[in-house]
Amino acid sequence: SETSLINVDEKKYRGKLRVFRSYDEIRVVNELTIEDYVKGVMTREMPIGNGTENYNALKAFSICIRTYAFNKITQKNKSFDLFADTRDQVYGGVVSETDYTNKIVDETAGQLLSFDGKPAVVFYHSTCGGYTEDVQNVFNSKPLDYLISISDGEGPYCNISPRYAWSEEYSESVFIDRLFNSRLLDNLNYAIQSVIVKSRFESGRVNELEIRLINSSGEEKIISLFSNNIRSVIKTSDGRSILRSTMFEISLDDNKNVLINGNGFGHGVGLCQWGAIAQSRLGKDYQEILNHYYPGTEIISIND
Repeated sequence: SETSLINVDEKKYRGKLRVFRSYDEIRVVNELTIEDYVKGVMTREMPIGNGTENYNALKAFSICIRTYAFNKITQKNKSFDLFADTRDQVYGGVVSETDYTNKIVDETAGQLLSFDGKPAVVFYHSTCGGYTEDVQNVFNSKPLDYLISISDGEGPYCNISPRYAWSEEYSESVFIDRLFNSRLLDNLNYAIQSVIVKSRFESGRVNELEIRLINSSGEEKIISLFSNNIRSVIKTSDGRSILRSTMFEISLDDNKNVLINGNGFGHGVGLCQWGAIAQSRLGKDYQEILNHYYPGTEIISIND
């Protein structure tokens, strides 16, 4: 069917707008085809690159976007299927589309990633740092045969990412403030005794981080942080976002500053975007890329 364009706040959206009241809120929902939705997500979630160097990575990624959206649609929520931000996938409407990425979406139209004939559960992230992660180690999920920790190749592939290696430094007071703001301490009158990685997953990501503190009365306190929750508690040193990843080394210097040196960006589950980009630039096709990050999966059609 013909797609109409709607202008909202000087932005253009395909499809229709539905305005309705939900409890004490007025909601505006953009109704559109799944293909138009994929087109509006592509450039907001993945680097396009120069020329066609990222072509097969983008082609693989278009299938990831569509599969994620398809799974959400089939849940049949009452008022809408997907948030237009990082709670699901960032959707930018027509303004985020390009002729190049739209052509790629058209080339994979209707294609989904599947496992045992059913749409696969799809996760992706920016930079795995060398190894992806088992889904159950990050999300509230049962183990899935195709969302497992794998090596991202020799190099690894994603070492071309601008976020592959990073570091953070926190003063003792800032670090304690992070624990207080997360309601793990009832006051700020603590000093750090040690910060120790107690265990790691096979990928190298931190499973348990132990923080030992002492208060002004000489009483000790031990705080344990686990898995992906570590990122939201510690945050980056400037406090603007969650910690880039849990693949890191941590230590105290002589002034009790907390030093973190890490690799990767994101939770690490599923497709590594910069690893996919590197493989595309090495000449691998989109099916090889998907098979690498989701082993044992196949591509099917929505109409199958």
